[in-house]
Amino acid sequence: MKTAVVHADRLVREAIRRSLAQSGDQPAWIAADVEEAERRLARDPVDLVLLDVRLTGRGGTLVARVCQSGTACMVLGGDDDPGLYEALAAGALGHVLPPRLEADGELLGAPRLRERIMRLRALIGTGPGRSEAQPPASATRSDSVLVALGASTGGPAALARVLGGLPAGLAATVLVVQHIDDDFSAGLAEWLAGYCSLPVRLARAGEYAERGQIYLAPPGGHLALLPSRQFARLGARPGELHVPGIDVLFQHLAGWCSRGVAVVLTGMGDDGARGMLALRHAGWHTIAQDEESSAVYGMPRAARDSGAALQVLPLSAIGATIARIVLKGVAA
Repeated sequence: MKTAVVHADRLVREAIRRSLAQSGDQPAWIAADVEEAERRLARDPVDLVLLDVRLTGRGGTLVARVCQSGTACMVLGGDDDPGLYEALAAGALGHVLPPRLEADGELLGAPRLRERIMRLRALIGTGPGRSEAQPPASATRSDSVLVALGASTGGPAALARVLGGLPAGLAATVLVVQHIDDDFSAGLAEWLAGYCSLPVRLARAGEYAERGQIYLAPPGGHLALLPSRQFARLGARPGELHVPGIDVLFQHLAGWCSRGVAVVLTGMGDDGARGMLALRHAGWHTIAQDEESSAVYGMPRAARDSGAALQVLPLSAIGATIARIVLKGVAA
């Protein structure tokens, strides 16, 4: 994974360089200000930018520009630093206190930085820093089923139960939209990974969706999957309540994919019902969580009452049902 460093403090830049060197890594490039960073990013794309919180810009504008280019961003700063939460809301995957060099040359905080980078590597995979002319074989296999799930209030626990019931090596690509505050998306992916046999990561624009992976919709836009099996990020329209939205993903899939499994879990409102109905008409197997096992029976009720849900199942049965359908060979 190619990493770049953008920080105004020379000693911090050197501390980060030394921290990465301890694990055999080196930054692809290092910049001291926004202008230099944008020039370098245009010439030499990377997978991850480590960005000084003081350089994120008003409302996290630099973070937003970095993320819109398909590059992941982690902010270097503490909980009390001005602009931190604006940067997280703009799409940064998290934050970490940067390492520092003491007057006697001692390096402090290096393990903390390396640990966060390792965790992000598992979430984001590879990005523009890696040239890949052809999609992975697992992204094009005809026996890879698409499974799409949407959840809102009470969703994290429900997702952990459903996704945790899917066996390792399942011949499916799993897409998840969870209504959650932007700055908690990366944390949710990490948390879910602790319950799942399948790897969990945030989806990234341009990345190929691979079989045997769970992809969580990132913040800052709507998730879509193209017929090429590449992810795309759709901009939000003014006034939209849920971004990313379940209906947007479902309706997009219904436009080109004729078979798969779609699930609406616990949540307020009716997001997902219209998209699920389109998927059912397209030939998908559609499931809504039942009332008794739902924390909030809004979205599943809407899916049930609109006729979008072919089945209404308790939470305990949904994961096993998905696995059975995939094993029967419902090919996307």
